[in-house]
Amino acid sequence: MKTLRIFTTVLLAIMIANTAVAQQAEKILVKSFNLKGTSIVLMDVDGNVEVKEHKGDIIRVQMAIELTNGTSSILCSLIKAKRYNLIGTVVDDQFVLNMPSLEKQVKVGGRELTERISYTVFAPADVLVKLSNESSANKTDDKDSSEL
Repeated sequence: MKTLRIFTTVLLAIMIANTAVAQQAEKILVKSFNLKGTSIVLMDVDGNVEVKEHKGDIIRVQMAIELTNGTSSILCSLIKAKRYNLIGTVVDDQFVLNMPSLEKQVKVGGRELTERISYTVFAPADVLVKLSNESSANKTDDKDSSEL
């Protein structure tokens, strides 16, 4: 009986420790941009990019951010510190979207945070969305996204 109690206690402690270590935080951020008359958008970001067509003359970017080894409070602090601030500038007749603040690595408790960011770009039909790197991109017509 005593062995069963010890085994149960150890098993419970292991389960609680695994839950505490395997923390994960997720947030979705949305940002809209006026294209300032440009018809080419260059996504200069790392991560998966999906392009969807929608009606309108602005571009919306939905960013799904995931910290695999961080907490929700850490993620909220990074958002408030503008780590995930998507910047849009016109360069050589292209509207370039990038996040220069991601160039710095963040460490918490001596460990580097592991971030995964995926992007869904809602672009007008007459706008070409290009990628600057080898991230994956899919272009789909999304009639429901016109309500955004």
